Amino acid sequence: MSTKTEASTANVFSMLGDTLESAAEAFEEASVNSSESAKRAAQTTKRALGNWLHGAAYGVSYGLVYAGVFVTELMPENNLVRRGLAEGAEAALGARKKVAATKAENKTKLVKASPAKPQKRRTKASPRAKKVVQKRADDFDAAAAAAS
Repeated sequence: MSTKTEASTANVFSMLGDTLESAAEAFEEASVNSSESAKRAAQTTKRALGNWLHGAAYGVSYGLVYAGVFVTELMPENNLVRRGLAEGAEAALGARKKVAATKAENKTKLVKASPAKPQKRRTKASPRAKKVVQKRADDFDAAAAAAS
């Protein structure tokens, strides 16, 4: 009877060990998946927001320039207002090129002069937080896929 009890106890410990190993693997996999899902969700959000902002800026720019050109073309060729609009547009383009050149020059100076930034310390999230992030990332991915 002692052998039967020892075999039963060994079997219980073996099952417990297998269960703990499975749980550890599941936690490790959830940690990796939540991080990847959060990265994918951030990339998708950034891409969608960027596309929207680009479209809005394009629409505003196109509308303003087209309206200005349209109004200019309606005026007679020797009109002072028409000439003022054309010269103002040329001056704005020249000023924009000058500002862009100054920014590029300043950026080059800053890159050469700035010291290396220290790395931020990363903290580990709790398993519960990782599950919440994973669920939200999956919901976001599903909503993004449905919207496409």
